[in-house]
Amino acid sequence: MNVVELAEEVARVIGSRVDEYTVIIEEGSSTMLKLANGQPSIIQSWRDYQVGLYAAKDKKIVGSTFRSTRPEEVVEKTARIIEKLQPSPLYAPLPEPTGRPYSLVDKRIEEMATTGDVTRLIEDLELENLPNAAGAITVSVRRKVLRGSNGASLEGSKTHFNGYIRVFATDDKSGQWSWTSTRYDPASAKKAITTAIKLAEECNKLPNIKLETGKYRVLLSPMVAGNLIEYIARAASGSSVIFGMSFFRPDQLGGEVASGQLTIHDKPLMEELPGFASFDDEGVATINKPIIEKGVLKTFLHNSKTARLLGGKTTGNAGVIFPRAFNIEVEPGDLDDEELMEALGNGIYATNNWYTRFQNYAEGLFSTVTRDALFVVENGKPVGCAPRARITGSLPGLMKSVEAVGRTRWPIEWWEVGIPSLLPHILVGEIGITSE
Repeated sequence: MNVVELAEEVARVIGSRVDEYTVIIEEGSSTMLKLANGQPSIIQSWRDYQVGLYAAKDKKIVGSTFRSTRPEEVVEKTARIIEKLQPSPLYAPLPEPTGRPYSLVDKRIEEMATTGDVTRLIEDLELENLPNAAGAITVSVRRKVLRGSNGASLEGSKTHFNGYIRVFATDDKSGQWSWTSTRYDPASAKKAITTAIKLAEECNKLPNIKLETGKYRVLLSPMVAGNLIEYIARAASGSSVIFGMSFFRPDQLGGEVASGQLTIHDKPLMEELPGFASFDDEGVATINKPIIEKGVLKTFLHNSKTARLLGGKTTGNAGVIFPRAFNIEVEPGDLDDEELMEALGNGIYATNNWYTRFQNYAEGLFSTVTRDALFVVENGKPVGCAPRARITGSLPGLMKSVEAVGRTRWPIEWWEVGIPSLLPHILVGEIGITSE
């Protein structure tokens, strides 16, 4: 049974048990090339699929995801769950489907993903000539099928090429960078690899300087900015606002929440980024939209349910359960890299981070640990490389203290940046640093 047949069979069976439903099935073929000690080491290929099912009955709603290919199992589990529920205050009828099918497939990626032959990739990226490095590169092709009781009957296919490379000059002097695209773009990948090498080498040339705990001016690389801005986009989801997991409030719409230097868009129709989609999980057409525009909160990301509760209309951001961003874009500024360092003056250049955690979602209080090269900058010039440190503060405070945004942008996606993003460097006037 192929995915179209499976979706239609699940739809046929669930349709007799509930009032409304959507069935979403995604299948994909992927090949991952892992790097260790500067050499290609392991090649893994796999096929995967996922069934997403939304159902409503007597205003009771449930959203579930499954790996099963047995329609009766998917339906029975969902039916058992929904019978135990109470009517939901979130309920709203499924909207009219307005989405369009899409095909965004690069045949070069598709061939590598389905055959597992990455010889061309190794040659084009010159992976056998790397210094001491580790990382992973993935090529994949995915197909999505949507069927709904609202009349939705949509399909989409796209390819995905992304990776990250971490280069070690010594055990404690490293640099890392990432890239992502819907197209086979070896030039972008090589640029990311070169950047990681450069960061590691520059850090290794400088003396170690231990930071003192305090407030600092900080230049955030696209790797770090991507991680933190993803949390801003998540906070703009209507579900986050409703459930008290956001530092945004409904009365802030149209008000200033950030520096005028900061503009953040959700760009589902940006074809270069792998989050591309022309329909959401309710079958509604997606649109590009500002989340924050020149510091002003312009919109929350809605499905039909969160829109009803918050007095808006769907923005075409429905997931199986909650609304979410597809692709994130931060508008560029006017400064090149050298000018950004000059504007930083005395402070820190953070090139990577991980383990971002929140102490309070409603206030946006967070901490995150720096990773790889952490430069100490004086008079616009790096003078040392610091050991790992912790960045602490609030996302509302960080947004308001943005002083400048870089001109050059990078397509980023890796462990800590799950939503494909196009990002510049961002200069923040003050943020907390805890020395570790």
